[in-house]
Amino acid sequence: MNKFFLSSLVIGALSVATAVDANAWTRSATASGPRGTSNVTATGSCANGSCTRNVTRTGPAGNTYTRTGTISR
Repeated sequence: MNKFFLSSLVIGALSVATAVDANAWTRSATASGPRGTSNVTATGSCANGSCTRNVTRTGPAGNTYTRTGTISR
């Protein structure tokens, strides 16, 4: 349930917020649940036909999970 809530929060934050620069963006969110607070920060950028993103999640126990991705045309 907590992962679902955090995922929904991140997706909502990413879809509602607007980027300052069309080629780079940063988003962050915090979710509180019965086990504590979780944080997520996502950054991304596009250049030369390639876009990258980095997402870091920190759970209530302090465990950190990082995911990166790149897509090119």
